[in-house]
Amino acid sequence: MDITSIKSVLHDLSEEVLPSRFETAQQPEPNIIQFCLRGINNQTWIEVSWDSDSPRILTINRPEKIGTESTLSKQLRYGLKYMALVSIEQDKFERVIKFGFAKKPGDEIKKYLVFELMGKHSNIFYLDNNQKIIAVGKQIKSNQSSFRVVSTGSIYSEPPSNMKKEPSPNESYEEWKESISSVPESLKYCLINTYQGVSPILTKQLETFSNLESVEIMNKNIDFISETNLKKIYQSWKIWIERFNKNNFNFSIFDNFFYSVWFLKNEIINKDNIDQIDGLENYYNFHLKQKKIEALIKKIDGIIFKQTNLEKKNFKLQSDLLINSENYQLYKEKADKIFMTHEIQKQDIIKGQKLYKKSKKLKRAQNLIKERMNIYKNKLDRLEEFSALLDNLNSLKNENPTTRLNLLDEIKAEICREFNLRIKNIREQTKDASGLESSPIEINTPKGLTVQIGRNMRQNDLISFKFSKKGDLWFHAQESPGSHVVLKSSSQIPSDEDIQISADLAALFSKAKMNFKVPISLVNIKDLQKITKGGPGCVSFNNVEILWGNPTRGKDYIKKNLKKAI
Repeated sequence: MDITSIKSVLHDLSEEVLPSRFETAQQPEPNIIQFCLRGINNQTWIEVSWDSDSPRILTINRPEKIGTESTLSKQLRYGLKYMALVSIEQDKFERVIKFGFAKKPGDEIKKYLVFELMGKHSNIFYLDNNQKIIAVGKQIKSNQSSFRVVSTGSIYSEPPSNMKKEPSPNESYEEWKESISSVPESLKYCLINTYQGVSPILTKQLETFSNLESVEIMNKNIDFISETNLKKIYQSWKIWIERFNKNNFNFSIFDNFFYSVWFLKNEIINKDNIDQIDGLENYYNFHLKQKKIEALIKKIDGIIFKQTNLEKKNFKLQSDLLINSENYQLYKEKADKIFMTHEIQKQDIIKGQKLYKKSKKLKRAQNLIKERMNIYKNKLDRLEEFSALLDNLNSLKNENPTTRLNLLDEIKAEICREFNLRIKNIREQTKDASGLESSPIEINTPKGLTVQIGRNMRQNDLISFKFSKKGDLWFHAQESPGSHVVLKSSSQIPSDEDIQISADLAALFSKAKMNFKVPISLVNIKDLQKITKGGPGCVSFNNVEILWGNPTRGKDYIKKNLKKAI
């Protein structure tokens, strides 16, 4: 979060919550604390994150009740109970925020909450009136920092002073240009390395606000930027400083991706006219979830890749053993030759017996080895199915990020359970956190019948057996991993168009979705059987009919007709 956004949030907070009573606190994630303040007429929830990727302070809507049992939240609830927030301090362009709490307004401050929102050095401190640390977000040992040690019981010390130049509205264009010219970098990094409070997002805002003749000016060296463009950026710079100093803030989205808190309403197209509280919360909620989705997909991909290599190694080992076991006849022939000789010695008898024994052992081992090979082959097939389910998440680009996260969490948990894996930081509490498990996609056919599509193994199992009725039709890509698709034809006789759309959707949600046509197995639900020891979603069937599904047609249909994916 850039310094301008921090100041805009604190400006609004100062007007809303001073003074207000501390109500409660919770810690939904290791690097996030949420606490509630009650004013005369309303409650205000504040979220602070000291995560190194996105440190921030936001006013949020009332969150779900998660993380009330964490040690930090308990300490805050106990220590700040019935106390009043009486001061909010933040010095100009510094990224250190200090909340002061007293027994009642007008009394001496007894407790502090200090937030340092400085990238990888971000942290939270709970202090007493002597600046002694009662609790801290993350402790820092002497071998981690040469500047200061952070631990409970020690005295809090301020972070190092910012040695960069403070932006000034009185600085002339010539002085400003000379300051940034001393750093042999692009204009973007000249501003960041010279002045306090400048971040990459601010340089992007200045570039957009200036209406420049060419794009990517900020990435150019100052010597290659025209005087006209440089003066435009300087004028935008002055406007930013003025609005920063006067607390003239307004939330807006620009370039369909970035946000600003200092563009005025007539300076940017903002159709939704979002207020700052909702704007900042929605922005960070969406983009942080996107980051989590990307990280989780990468994590699951890694799990599948590692497990696939392990199962392939095991399969190859058994294959080598099978090849070796097929030589049992050679050992028998060698033993026969020994006993067919006229002059046989005692050691020859022992050697021959060993060869017979080895021959019999190899012959008996063949069936066991083949069983093991089938086990490893089935495991590789299951991993292929999990990989297909992961790929299928991208079939719906506009899907709710929360839905995608829940699906990914469930797929990851299913893999770990099925292969007895213990993965650190696995979110086992997904169901408790959301209150609901994810549901299969439901979409109507042209004639009004419902089609259900499973997105993970649990959903595949549910729609194929628990939710299905006699007369429903089951679809799956032939000899290709993918989602189970069930047409709810028990309610009325389906048309040829209904059946074709179901086949197209089964083709879309399969590993073969990049093909022009995909062979699809059509099975009546009554002919579908669950493979008990095969894991969720494993089925066998009789009386199959083969159709051809078109993934492209399925994709077009789901785009036009899917209203809600939960």
